[in-house]
Amino acid sequence: MNNNLILFPSMTAVLKAREVLRRRGINSRVIRTPANLRRRSCGYSLLVKRGFDEAVSLIKNENIKTVGIAAVDLS
Repeated sequence: MNNNLILFPSMTAVLKAREVLRRRGINSRVIRTPANLRRRSCGYSLLVKRGFDEAVSLIKNENIKTVGIAAVDLS
């Protein structure tokens, strides 16, 4: 399973990151962070299915704070 979830410290950061990715043509979806990962985040994360590495890079380049990445299976 590949990494596909980006965790954030605040909902503001989630929304800023989603907008950055949208402008670059990378699809993402705001989801509730799985319970076992929620202690580290605000409770919401971005799910990115394609272009994950590029998404992480873009978010870092925009100085949007993250608290980690994870691999989840939401099928």
